[in-house]
Amino acid sequence: MFNSKNLRDISLQKLSLDRYMRSTKEIKALFHLLDDPDLEIYNTVSNKLIHFGKDIIPNLEDYWEHTENNEVQERIEAIIHKVNLNDVNAQFNTWLSISQPNLLDGSLIVARLRYPDLDETAIRKTIKEIYQACWLELNNYLTPLEQITIINSIFYSMFKFQGLEIEETKPNHFFINDLLETRTGNNYSLALLYQYLCESLDLPVFAVMLPKQYFLAYFGTNYDYRDLDRRSKPKIQFYIDPCSGVIYSQNDVDVYIKKYNLIVEEENFLPQNSKQVIFQNLEALAYVYEQAGDELAFSEIKHLISMFDFNA
Repeated sequence: MFNSKNLRDISLQKLSLDRYMRSTKEIKALFHLLDDPDLEIYNTVSNKLIHFGKDIIPNLEDYWEHTENNEVQERIEAIIHKVNLNDVNAQFNTWLSISQPNLLDGSLIVARLRYPDLDETAIRKTIKEIYQACWLELNNYLTPLEQITIINSIFYSMFKFQGLEIEETKPNHFFINDLLETRTGNNYSLALLYQYLCESLDLPVFAVMLPKQYFLAYFGTNYDYRDLDRRSKPKIQFYIDPCSGVIYSQNDVDVYIKKYNLIVEEENFLPQNSKQVIFQNLEALAYVYEQAGDELAFSEIKHLISMFDFNA
């Protein structure tokens, strides 16, 4: 027996089915226009397909497989790329709107720009394995130096992460999924993973922007009792080279700065938060794309960079 709720449910289902049928017919009609030589028509078709968002990708991939027209295949690839690009930009904008966003989440969004089908579950599983290996060896009685020695042993020896100089870097070395798969990265990607690992272990290790160097630093807390508010201020205990795990003292860094007559500011010794770490990664990645002459990839990364507002 039907009641008003049953009738309403049936009406909603019929409405959804009607919309689905109309969308399916429209999509098929648009697909048949993908080989139109008129660029104005193609651009209209492309924009309409892009408007469907990520839900249209399986249809596009299926049509790509069933057409032998190379030009249509290239056009489909361009549309899929634009759909993914729009999705990444939207996700990244949401990530930036969070006051203290998760560092790993940000790196995954950026990686989807180049690897839209990356396996996030596998990435998180691998990072969890590294975390658990470190957590089992750490305890509250270890000194900061002992803690980092243990992490370095696990990170660089057990899991065999290794670093490349920026001159040797290729774009893939910046992406978290590629780093975990190949165990090879640069100082930016390795510092990001190392910082996230330490953050998960409640260790105060953060990236710092030294002149011509991108290092990690172990921050302690000292109190300035002349400060009436007794606010804690970060103080660096030592530095870590993310490419190798080599530890440097403040004196080592001071000698380096003096040797090369480098100008330093207070901000060079401040801990980098998640947004700043992602920003520095993107800046370096944009430089690599620019040097490689990849104008499209360069412009896409520069767009992500333009979305930052550190004054907000």
